[in-house]
Amino acid sequence: MLQIKNLSYEVGGKTILKDISLFLGRGEKVGVVGVNGAGKSTLLKAIVGKVEKDSGEISMKGSYSYLSQEIHKEIGFKYENSSLTIAEYLILDQGLDVEQWEISKFLNNLNMNDKDCESVLGELSGGQKIKVELIRILLRRPDILILDEPTNFLDIPSSEWLMRYLINYPNAVLVVSHDLRLMNRGLSKIWFLNELNNNVEVYKGNYDKFLKLKAMQDASLVRAITNITKSAKRLEKSAQQLSGRQTYKEAKRASRRFEKVAELKVEIRKKEAMLAKSKRMKITLPTPQRCSREVLLIEGVSKKYGENVILEDINLEVERGQKVVIIGKNGVGKTTLLKILAGKLEQTKGKYLWGKGALVGYYAQEYENLDYSKTVLENVCSLSTLDGWTNEYWRKFLGRFLISGEMVYQKVGTLSGGEKTRLALAKLFSQNLNVLLLDEPTTYLDPSSQEILLQTLREYEGTVIMVSHEPKFVEGLGVDMVLLMPEERFVYYDIKYLQRVGLM
Repeated sequence: MLQIKNLSYEVGGKTILKDISLFLGRGEKVGVVGVNGAGKSTLLKAIVGKVEKDSGEISMKGSYSYLSQEIHKEIGFKYENSSLTIAEYLILDQGLDVEQWEISKFLNNLNMNDKDCESVLGELSGGQKIKVELIRILLRRPDILILDEPTNFLDIPSSEWLMRYLINYPNAVLVVSHDLRLMNRGLSKIWFLNELNNNVEVYKGNYDKFLKLKAMQDASLVRAITNITKSAKRLEKSAQQLSGRQTYKEAKRASRRFEKVAELKVEIRKKEAMLAKSKRMKITLPTPQRCSREVLLIEGVSKKYGENVILEDINLEVERGQKVVIIGKNGVGKTTLLKILAGKLEQTKGKYLWGKGALVGYYAQEYENLDYSKTVLENVCSLSTLDGWTNEYWRKFLGRFLISGEMVYQKVGTLSGGEKTRLALAKLFSQNLNVLLLDEPTTYLDPSSQEILLQTLREYEGTVIMVSHEPKFVEGLGVDMVLLMPEERFVYYDIKYLQRVGLM
């Protein structure tokens, strides 16, 4: 169904993909894995022609449907002020040969029981619009489904349904996902993008089997390195003994053995390179400046757009050092509240007051604080509060977030979702803040980076107010208080609220 020969791709002088050759057979279900920035999304974009490859050939048989990782941004323009109903969009606008009952079935499966075929697109929440796009892609029933992080903006019931759907899908599936449950249950092959050599390693089986095979390979490499090292040491000792003698034959033998030792050392270095692990973020937050005990007071804050009430009469008090999570489905105003507190939006009524000495930073889900037209360095060097930081200092700091080398001269718009997230976090964490407003900070991060961010925030002595759809992340954070929406109830954290975290 899909054949890739010698595919290579570079951006800003950085090699992303190098001489990649792959094959996707009829009905195969392949998971694409690798750390953030390894080139997973780039590979999918190259396959569907969204980026122009530098060299190589890509041939595809049959039809395909592609779900972009940044679908949430694309639909913003597509659906803006749209008066089309869901059925009109899918059947008339997109030309799908389906019945309305089929659309209704997909709406129910994707946990949109409160919507039907007559619901207007322009009135849907962002998460619901993404679900409609997923329905469009799935109802095309293509020969190849190409999905880039399809569960990023889905609630847990919808994600679980999608897993089952992909397992039983009769045609080929190519999917990038950090949702390891999806990989374990549904996939028969893994394409592992190795960022150390910019190539792809193919493993038969699901993600669990991939991890076991990778561990076995690493153990085999360790044994081989140990054995070769022992041989090299024995040869080197023998060569040194021979080299001290005067006969021509013994000198010749010593020379050959020294040459062999050099060859073995080259082989050891090659195997050690194969054993090298992916770099991990190294985030350390300094002890934040002290502020007043009462960090935030909210009294009767409400927000309306015309007649549409988003927030109504929110009242709460946050104390210094508390970790607060805002929990509620999409469309109840979680992001709106964070934007108000960050000064990006103005409330319709009510007031909020930050405590004395509060230094507030905001991580926006849509990377609002990043300028896509500027380079990475230009984005961070613009921080007025850090005038003393030189380019060299910034490069060193960014390196802790795995942003290094020529990447600092790339335009932000060319970065992957995970790389943008790490840049936004670096920009935020460089400012020595004592209050962090975080809107879905884990969405594009690989599991390793999520774990490091979780540990950093858990140890952080400042105040955290966060929106997250990741139950495990919330569970491990050490949450003190929860704002339940749309009830607008501010209560002590209880583990029972975790079941609501993944509902969008």
